Amino acid sequence: METLPPAVRSMYDPGTYPHPVEDIRLVQTHISWVFLTGAWAYKIKKPVDFGFLDFTTLERREHFCRRELELNRRFAPEIYVDVVPLCFDGHRYRIQGKGDMVESCLRMRQFREDDLLLHRVRQRRFDPAWMDLLAEDIAAFHEQARGLHDIQAGRRLFEHLRDNIRVARERVPHAVDEATVTSHARFIQRSEREKFGELDERERQGMVRDVHGDLHLRNLVLFGGRPTPFDCIEFSDEFRCIDVLNDVAFLVMDCEAQHIMGAGYRFLSRYLEHTGDHAGLGLLPLYLFYRATVRAKVACLQSGQQRQQKRLYDEARAYFRLASSYIEPQKPSCFAIGGLSGSGKSHLAIKACDRRRTIVVRSDATRKRLAKARPDLPLYGGQMTALTYEQLIEDALAAARAGFDVVMDATFLERTWRELARERFRRHGLALQFFWLDVPEEILRRRIRERMAAKRDVSDADLSVLEMQLARYKRPEEGDIRFLQGSHAWPET
Repeated sequence: METLPPAVRSMYDPGTYPHPVEDIRLVQTHISWVFLTGAWAYKIKKPVDFGFLDFTTLERREHFCRRELELNRRFAPEIYVDVVPLCFDGHRYRIQGKGDMVESCLRMRQFREDDLLLHRVRQRRFDPAWMDLLAEDIAAFHEQARGLHDIQAGRRLFEHLRDNIRVARERVPHAVDEATVTSHARFIQRSEREKFGELDERERQGMVRDVHGDLHLRNLVLFGGRPTPFDCIEFSDEFRCIDVLNDVAFLVMDCEAQHIMGAGYRFLSRYLEHTGDHAGLGLLPLYLFYRATVRAKVACLQSGQQRQQKRLYDEARAYFRLASSYIEPQKPSCFAIGGLSGSGKSHLAIKACDRRRTIVVRSDATRKRLAKARPDLPLYGGQMTALTYEQLIEDALAAARAGFDVVMDATFLERTWRELARERFRRHGLALQFFWLDVPEEILRRRIRERMAAKRDVSDADLSVLEMQLARYKRPEEGDIRFLQGSHAWPET
């Protein structure tokens, strides 16, 4: 406490606040002091200059407090309340008091630290279903976020990647070995040659937007029962104004780093269902690599604190290893799960994400997304069904060509659609394994009644739809289909 400036030290005094305080606790980052008082948290920016940010003057600290408030209210208006002055009248410091303003404070509603998603993961109290809610919210935010053009986001990306390599080279052999650094440098050079045009095209298409920029488990909190992003990047438009898939990649990578890969790919699968941005997946391995090297670089830069040096170098090595795993695309495994409505296809499909980097594509979500553009077509009519299967297969192929495992989740009741899927995958040199769920009719009816009562499933297939399916149902006879009796665990393949 002795090293704090007098104005900041005054935040330990309950009399500084315009409300009763339960307890006062300080949480520090490398750029902020955050005082927790019970109901409210007060964030003060440190007077530091790191090149990529400069908080050295009171005017700049106030500006960036207001900028942080403005940007984060896009995600969490209930958490981010206002900016208030810390004043000094010559005798005492008071928030919103008399005298001159000596600091600017961002006032936030305080939440429990245990409600951070990172803490929930580490305490083994994490519910993967939260990722469905988060994917819906992030997709909606990205859709309305301000699109940006002519900012050369691709060029900036490779500049940041080269800077990450520079830091890595400085830390050989403490955090990384020379062979890994060389491998990473070659991957960056190859990606710049092969992907630069695609990055520019994404920007022309409006996929570079003003987003969060720092979307990982430490910046997500359960608030009002819903995972809520906070603490987006306010100090640099360059780090925040990026491709939407670059924004998403941070969370996918972080889930893998925290050993909950399935939650990350569940989030990604659900996000893509809302946005339909499967065509951009060819860039995702590059973005995942970038995000892992960013975390490795940060750990390296923080390792100057001698007491934490070993832990931070261990952390950097783990992130460098994860980055290496994104360099060479894996040969994808491709699956389709068929069966009547209520058979448990979606329940089985999402389990695949726990095994490998898997993207699930569901016909129900695809159908709903297409229906927004074609409200003239009956949702379960023949033309909409044909459009749905065409799009389902195209999206799944985009994921497989990007090197991800893929699972298609659809009824596939018509042999026509099964043959179409086989033929399209075969054309791209990909083997497609079919699973079929055999479930008794009484169980199908019970599950659909429960699903309709819960009102939280993407499928609109009710009992009338099931009865129509049963009336024309013919159990598949192709020899390459593997029949399953339940959906409790992903089958050995």
